[in-house]
Amino acid sequence: MSWLWAVLGLLVSYAASGPSRLLDPLHAVLVAAAYLFGLSLGFFAGGSGLVALASGVLSGALLGRRNRHLILGGIGLNAAERLAFKLAWRRGGFLLPDDLEKAGLDPDTARNLLEDLSQRGLCRKDGDGYRFER
Repeated sequence: MSWLWAVLGLLVSYAASGPSRLLDPLHAVLVAAAYLFGLSLGFFAGGSGLVALASGVLSGALLGRRNRHLILGGIGLNAAERLAFKLAWRRGGFLLPDDLEKAGLDPDTARNLLEDLSQRGLCRKDGDGYRFER
């Protein structure tokens, strides 16, 4: 009977973490590891199966939500600018928004990033793309 509670707790923890898809393998492994850590910590610190179950569900759900927030947030502005500069350097100083999209940025972010760099004087618009000068 206790194994049934442990498995149900894991499923509740996974559901409470708000996965982006119904079955996301990487997210499931992360939540399961956090759940087992919380389960063992709650059992050895509290000495009760109910405390262990609550600790496992809470730790799995919280870490799963944090991971989901980090993944959905994408990369930061500084990292996106460094990526644009590196790609422009590799492509001879000319960069299209499609190049940033292929590197993993969404289309709106890529366009806004290049327009922002252009407004700050770090590159200039040249047709459909942007030219980076030395």
